[in-house]
Amino acid sequence: MELSKLSWYYHHACDAMHQVVDDLYESLHNEDGGPLDKRSRVDEAMEGVKMALLQELDLITSSASEHENS
Repeated sequence: MELSKLSWYYHHACDAMHQVVDDLYESLHNEDGGPLDKRSRVDEAMEGVKMALLQELDLITSSASEHENS
């Protein structure tokens, strides 16, 4: 894999993680801009966040491995 492609994968994964975190921040606030104050609503807002971040981290490590092995 060319270095430019490796860099593209890193950018793509990091950009996606930024979006997930930005979305989480928005989800942790109600329509009036106040923070959620119930644990159940916070848990609801966090659903899928860890999995999404882990997938992007996996893309980074698998891309590095693919580059190293090519």
